[in-house]
Amino acid sequence: MNTMRNILFSGVVIGLCAILFCLIMFVSCSGNGVTQPKRLQFSYSEQELVQGCNDFSFDLLAQAAENSNEENIILSPLSASMLIGMLMNGADGETLEQIQEMLGFDDDASIEEINAYYRQLIDVLPALDQYTTVRLANGIWVAERFPVFAEYIEACKKSFDAEAKNVPTFTDQKVIDDINRFAAQHTNNLIKKIIDPSMVDDNTVMALANALYFKAKWQDKFKGTDTRKQTFTTLSGQQIQTDMMHRTDEMTYGESEDYQLVELPYKGGKYCADIILPAEGLDIRRWIQELDAERWQQMLGNTFPFRMEVELALPKFALKYDRKLNTDLQALGMTDAFGSRANFSHMSSHGAFVDLIKQYCFMQFDEEGTEAAAVTIGFMKDAADPEPMDRRKFIADRPFVLIIRERDYGTILFTAIIGHPAWEKQ
Repeated sequence: MNTMRNILFSGVVIGLCAILFCLIMFVSCSGNGVTQPKRLQFSYSEQELVQGCNDFSFDLLAQAAENSNEENIILSPLSASMLIGMLMNGADGETLEQIQEMLGFDDDASIEEINAYYRQLIDVLPALDQYTTVRLANGIWVAERFPVFAEYIEACKKSFDAEAKNVPTFTDQKVIDDINRFAAQHTNNLIKKIIDPSMVDDNTVMALANALYFKAKWQDKFKGTDTRKQTFTTLSGQQIQTDMMHRTDEMTYGESEDYQLVELPYKGGKYCADIILPAEGLDIRRWIQELDAERWQQMLGNTFPFRMEVELALPKFALKYDRKLNTDLQALGMTDAFGSRANFSHMSSHGAFVDLIKQYCFMQFDEEGTEAAAVTIGFMKDAADPEPMDRRKFIADRPFVLIIRERDYGTILFTAIIGHPAWEKQ
């Protein structure tokens, strides 16, 4: 009899545990846990917006390369585009036209269409697959003395999830600390400081920020035991010893007289890294001036129709990079926003202009995968067919271009020129 009771009791316990397990799985899948992957679904007109944003991506990288003597450049055009997209919602007249053209959006694209495009990126990029972590966050801080239209704040909240905070003054250390906490919180502490007292004064009336975090493991990892020291010729011509990762495998590969390209997918297959190696002897700064979204798409379309066996060597690196973007953006056509001609009449009845746009980036590229983060901060002030060979060698022992994108529509998250790989830990 006792044996029968024990059996019945065990059965009840097992049944209750099974029900509890199912409830936990249901809650975790429908709540804050695992969610079903989403897909980007762009209409034809929205695909043109993607193309425009990618044009901006390459324009910004080329402009930064032309205006910089640094050997490494790491940018997030997506982060910059989202911050400027929030500014665009407050602009009008020539200021609006310049911003819209610079971002690559056609004149006939409405603000509502552009906002819907950004909204879909915010909703879907973080949920394309369960293996890749993508986080996007936007924030706005407004000085209490600066009147901002409720319609503008509502548009930024609806389309960009940007919560607006009223602050007494931007010289208040508590406000500075709050903006820096925003950066740290949304970049997994990779970027902890984006503002200091020297960047603001009593005339600063608004700050806008975008944070982007990306972490993904390779679909096919590099073995740590295959990493070894190797010579890398830097952008300045110096020969250094750096850790080079090695892998020989079948890969998506393309080549021409002036470049080699290899595509490295991340786990889950929704994101990948394109590594573009200009031919030996070419100046990468000059070469990058000819690289735009159209040519990049041609490169992707000209890869071999079958996976090629490639002997690959890539440097591992961990690099920080920050850049004031004012000059770059002005050179690309966004001129009025930075001066007395600025028209942000959809933002406020008081005159204001953009004082500073700056971006901070971090990227770690190693055997496991890639971790990258970017924060863009903006401040506004009061205005008074060849035959395939059995194997190719892709030895990135000189400066190369790196692009991280989602694969369905080619949305670019990060671009980089790696001219001097190093390992800068946080």
